[in-house]
Amino acid sequence: MAPEDNDPVLDWPLPVGEPGREVWYSLVSPTDGSVAFWYRYTLLSTEGGRQEGRLWAALTDREDPDRSVFVTRSVPFEQVRARGTPSFSLTIDDAELTSSSAVGSIPLDADGGGEDADHGDPGHEGGEVSWDLSYDPDPYSFTPLRSERLTDVLAKTIGTGKHWSANEAVRMDGEVTVGDRTIEFEDAPGHQGHTLGSSPPDSWTWIQCNEFEDRSVVLEALDIEGTLSICLRRDGEVHALNRLEHVVGPKSNTTEHDEPGFWRFSGSGEGVDLRVTVRAPEDVKWQTVSYMAPDESLRYNAHCSLADVTLTYTLDGDAPVTLESSAGRAEWVGAEPPLEGYDYPPEW
Repeated sequence: MAPEDNDPVLDWPLPVGEPGREVWYSLVSPTDGSVAFWYRYTLLSTEGGRQEGRLWAALTDREDPDRSVFVTRSVPFEQVRARGTPSFSLTIDDAELTSSSAVGSIPLDADGGGEDADHGDPGHEGGEVSWDLSYDPDPYSFTPLRSERLTDVLAKTIGTGKHWSANEAVRMDGEVTVGDRTIEFEDAPGHQGHTLGSSPPDSWTWIQCNEFEDRSVVLEALDIEGTLSICLRRDGEVHALNRLEHVVGPKSNTTEHDEPGFWRFSGSGEGVDLRVTVRAPEDVKWQTVSYMAPDESLRYNAHCSLADVTLTYTLDGDAPVTLESSAGRAEWVGAEPPLEGYDYPPEW
């Protein structure tokens, strides 16, 4: 992994009223796919003067959806430290993220969590959600556009922001505690990314999965308002469909169907042809949350941390290979709530 892929890009803390948002996020699930844990470290400065560091944590329980939980809490910039090369470290209060570890905790009665939020019964009133995880960094990072120059131009001219899958596919060890419940992780598939921008797109759809029967296979795709980037890794080879010709134009990647809970797309190039279907199972709880953009508008995220993924790929004319997983990480985000009838905490 290039050291700058997790380094803070903005010069935190920003002056009051200067817009900016930078997020480091991660997901992990045990190999049996029984639960999934999603956590984020966010720094935000809005045009209206709001400034905060914020922690997020969400546990999705497949076997008992009522035990799923989401919590979040914010802290003032005085309790935030963001350091880059030669050793990345982000601290928000007593939580710390590095390029090989993550620790943190959020009270179950923090804003956005606990029973009052209708996001599950944590089973231990007055407790907390805490995590202590470690992993060997992934040397490969995926970006929606391979050209750094073009990414910089678009970020400056139309505010598209930047995104890195800084640890696109890692195996995590450690534990997550929710109230009086502790979940152990050993060699568990995980992912960690980094994104920033002053004006996020109105909508996007994303999938990442590194829990197929063939453990060398990693899939990631991001559709931003109709422009689709795809990455397939297998046996140490990378097939990144993220050049300009893959994203726009007559030979670009294709989203065939996209609605919350069902996404089908395909792509061809870089020695691979692939087709992917992503579905949100009926028995898996959605995590629905909202977050604030630097202009103080909201984005609504419907996150399925245990999505079903069917991947069919062909390498250099060989016979097609089909792989399935029930542990994909999928999200649908919009300026309007993607799913009706759900709460989207926290209240801003």
